Amino acid sequence: MFLPLDSDGHLVNLADAEKVGPQWRPLIESLVNECQSRYEDLASVYLRGSVATGTAQWGRSDLDLIAVTYQERGFDRPWIRQAVERTLSRHSVVVDIDLAITSATAVLTDRKSGFYIKTQSALVYGEDFAPRIAPYRIDAEAFSHLFNLELDLKTVTSAMSGASEALTRTLIMRLVKRVLRACLELVAERHQTYTRDPEMCCEVFEKYHPEMAGAARNVLGLMTGFTDPDDAIESIESLIRWIAVERSRIYPLELPKIAFIDDLGI
Repeated sequence: MFLPLDSDGHLVNLADAEKVGPQWRPLIESLVNECQSRYEDLASVYLRGSVATGTAQWGRSDLDLIAVTYQERGFDRPWIRQAVERTLSRHSVVVDIDLAITSATAVLTDRKSGFYIKTQSALVYGEDFAPRIAPYRIDAEAFSHLFNLELDLKTVTSAMSGASEALTRTLIMRLVKRVLRACLELVAERHQTYTRDPEMCCEVFEKYHPEMAGAARNVLGLMTGFTDPDDAIESIESLIRWIAVERSRIYPLELPKIAFIDDLGI
């Protein structure tokens, strides 16, 4: 879905805890409990993505959460992996869970970190920081994937070395989504639309760059499956190279800026 704009041109948050389907609630509760056990200074837990808007499809959609602590912390990846594994084992389900850890300071002072909480997240535990974050328009301040593609590619290809087949597929799927969302970000300010849906991103991108429609569609097709990870990475890398050139032309002064919320989890 496309996020609507209010009368001032600001993105409207459609996420609401009341929209969460019943099958997701036990997983969310388990992950909140995991965060409470890990962080004495846990301030909040937010749910973002399709689960938070009530549009998720069980068996296809990811479960994305953001834990906010009062103190500054690192990525804490080993514990996150363990918490996710315990949660999945406890409920005997297979779901791709993305749990990000960030701080109240980052959420309130870093526009990249505050973006998802303000525009696409629902509070499921603790203090709500969203009212204290200034609203967002569709411009470079709201974009994250577009400026980090090269680093994302390097991170994923490095993590794939020696990885299991399952992890390799998960990494490539995450990278595919980021590339297609970057395609949308490349034209979103001109088109004044915002979505994280990969197919919708592709459709908007094609309107401005029909010459790259085939390349974008090839990458989108990887979401339905692929046989050779190296071939998949080659297709992704080719599109990233083109995006990087076009991005430098449109946003020459923007530099890579990774928010904890947008960590690849590896």
